Amino acid sequence: MILPMARVELVGPRDLLPAALRFLQAQGVLELHAPPADRGVAPCTAPAELAARAASAEEALRRIDALRPRLPAAQAGEQAGPLPEPGTPALLEALGAAESEVAALEARRAALVEESAAVARFTRLVEALAPLRHALDPSLAPEIHAVELRNDPEAVALLANEVRSITGGACEVSAKPLDAERTGVLVVVPRMHGRAVTALLFERGVDEVRLPAHYAGKGVLDLLLLVAARARAIPGERAAADEALARLAGRLSAPLDQAAAAARAELERLRAVERCGATRFAFVATGYMPAERVPELRRAAAVAFGERVGVFARPPARAEWEDVPVVLRNWRALRPFERLLALVPLPRYGSTDPTPWLALFFPLFFGLVLGDVVFGALGVAVAIAARARRWGGALGRDLTWIALACSLWAIAFGVLFGEALGELGAHVGLHPVLMDRRAAFMAFLGFALAIGGVHVAIGMALGVAGALRAGHRREAIGRAAKLGLLCTGGALGLVLGELLPAAALRPALAAGAVLLAAAVATEGPMAALELVLGLGNVLSYARLMALGLASVMLAEVANLVAGTLRPVAAGVAIGVLLHVVNCTLCLISPIVAALRLHYVEFFEKFYDEGGAPYRPFALAS
Repeated sequence: MILPMARVELVGPRDLLPAALRFLQAQGVLELHAPPADRGVAPCTAPAELAARAASAEEALRRIDALRPRLPAAQAGEQAGPLPEPGTPALLEALGAAESEVAALEARRAALVEESAAVARFTRLVEALAPLRHALDPSLAPEIHAVELRNDPEAVALLANEVRSITGGACEVSAKPLDAERTGVLVVVPRMHGRAVTALLFERGVDEVRLPAHYAGKGVLDLLLLVAARARAIPGERAAADEALARLAGRLSAPLDQAAAAARAELERLRAVERCGATRFAFVATGYMPAERVPELRRAAAVAFGERVGVFARPPARAEWEDVPVVLRNWRALRPFERLLALVPLPRYGSTDPTPWLALFFPLFFGLVLGDVVFGALGVAVAIAARARRWGGALGRDLTWIALACSLWAIAFGVLFGEALGELGAHVGLHPVLMDRRAAFMAFLGFALAIGGVHVAIGMALGVAGALRAGHRREAIGRAAKLGLLCTGGALGLVLGELLPAAALRPALAAGAVLLAAAVATEGPMAALELVLGLGNVLSYARLMALGLASVMLAEVANLVAGTLRPVAAGVAIGVLLHVVNCTLCLISPIVAALRLHYVEFFEKFYDEGGAPYRPFALAS
């Protein structure tokens, strides 16, 4: 059913509007709408200070959203206190301090990662060219430059010549292949020429292993000792930096989440100001909410504001129904079938919720087509297993409930038709109770059309009720006349099928003439065309018979192949494969057909789409 809604207004002193919005947000039941403009209530405009507060809250939220992904998974431990209130400069200052702390730890970690990579490359070159020997005078404070070149002897010779030119021959250049493509080169030069050699390598585009600045100016022995020490120390320092960042995340995680939620709530309140109205001295906050929750809201408002704020509620007028949000409320067993409405817009407020009828007819149509005890039992087993394993969360739970209902109807019709993998049911004592649809083609067609006629008639009856509920009496009379014509047509069909006595023919024709005249009088000549379309709607249900017949015939073919084809193993394998194909087709075709019959033939008679979903003004979950 569509839950009855109420038009609610909160009225109080104008200076209480911020507190009232905070109250409504905490209650989370009222969907705010702008008040009508014909009552002397002007729309509220946010003052300059609120605009500045909103800009500050947006900035804080943007910075929190940018900072949160930079923090690793939080470790359990001490947490920082709550951050300042959103919309204030204090929050932005606190976020700035947190950003600086995170940036410092990130920079430390990045520097360690870069140093670790450089040390690893340098160590690789040194190990490849070991043992290191040079003839430079120790008083010149020799220093090492490590580079990687392509395997090109000419490039190595050219580099050596240029280094000798810079240093006047006071240098050592050692080279050795590192792999099939790269050659490692160590250049030992006096410290006084170190910058010139670095500049040379940069100008020539040589890939020098750049160690951090604190390695510069070291002698060969000191540099090797420092590299070895750092190679041992860096992993521990990186772990310490990671741990420090994790501890910081542990301290900031909850406060940041709380601040983000508070900032979003603050922004929603500031934006909600413009959806409220005001007079010179009072504010008016109005909207829609479920009528059943109005007393609770009144009690909460009395506790929060006493008599300073009044809560007024009334049912929405018919002229307002287009704006009223829609809340569906059905029995627990029917709620999963609301998922089938996801493919069409919500029904408009004041119209009919088709969920109970979907819950009845959708599984029935599915079972009528499938109509097999084995397939139905297999569907029940799969649905129960999926629910037990909780596959798919809430959506999976609802879909398995629908599948369970469809499978039970398939078992029921399988018993009525005496089918279990086609005729195999007869070998275990299963015989038709209602009909053998493998032979009674016309009876099966009549049964499908009869169900279709009942389905369409229910839709037309719901259309009559909906027109009366909306106050459209003329439309209700026209729809009732067409419903009567459909029933008259059904009676004529029963007479022709010799299920009713021939004496009922004349009264049925007379009633049909009167009802046709009433339909034309209320809806015009197009009512006669709609009568033909209604007959076509009923005939559309013949597709249920066609799909069901195709299913049972494919099962018969599978059994025939399994029993006659030789060798026996091949026949059985092909028969099983055909049954699998049949089962797969029966999972798709009946669903599509049943949905189409509902959306086109059934909903057309009464469904008034265009309802808006209910979105209360509430704290974000």
